[in-house]
Amino acid sequence: MAFIHAIHMNPRHDETSYARNSSFQNAEKKRMKPLIDAAITDLCNNTNTLLHGKMMMVDVGYSSGPNAVALRSTAIDAIHSHCLQINQPPPEVCVLLNDLPDNDFNTVVKSLVTLRQSKKAIVVTGVAPGLFYERLLTSNSLHLVCSSNRLFWLSKAPEDLTRNHIPVSDIDEHARRERLPMVREAYAQQFRKDLSLFLELRAKELVSGGQMVISLVGTRSNAIASKFILFPGIVV
Repeated sequence: MAFIHAIHMNPRHDETSYARNSSFQNAEKKRMKPLIDAAITDLCNNTNTLLHGKMMMVDVGYSSGPNAVALRSTAIDAIHSHCLQINQPPPEVCVLLNDLPDNDFNTVVKSLVTLRQSKKAIVVTGVAPGLFYERLLTSNSLHLVCSSNRLFWLSKAPEDLTRNHIPVSDIDEHARRERLPMVREAYAQQFRKDLSLFLELRAKELVSGGQMVISLVGTRSNAIASKFILFPGIVV
């Protein structure tokens, strides 16, 4: 699939790199903290979910640069805080990062080493390269799935547009305005298909009682707007 090799973050650290242009994503991750805390609390309180004192989590479509370990650190800190409150040892944690194979794994792996060394409990880290619209892990193996502002990436361009050779945008202003409703609906349909597939795949990988915390940027109406609103939430 050409898409797998075509889209990835700019791995450099110059003015155009993701690391230098990700303040919005950083703010979004901070908004997710209460949701991750709640998900961790539910997991730690469910003795049937956390068997043998082990927890596996994955960050789907992880960030690079300063946001690289934000969600994972939040989750691990929540685990330590909760276990300290109930006077129990924290579980052994396996943290996996998922992204396309061409992304800059080398840089983020270094930050994972720092994450492992900074935590008192056993934290094992790894990567799971691949498209998140495919199976990533074995069935009933995951306890927590996190994804921050990544699910707007579609698995492919809408078939109706590619089949009819309709461009997303057009130089001709009149043609663009006429096609806008069709283009918007085509992308909306593709998003619904991809999101349904994503949830089906993660449902197979999650253990019973597992948690998913995702955030997306969207609008409150069907109208195209210049202001976007965050819709973070938990899917159980």
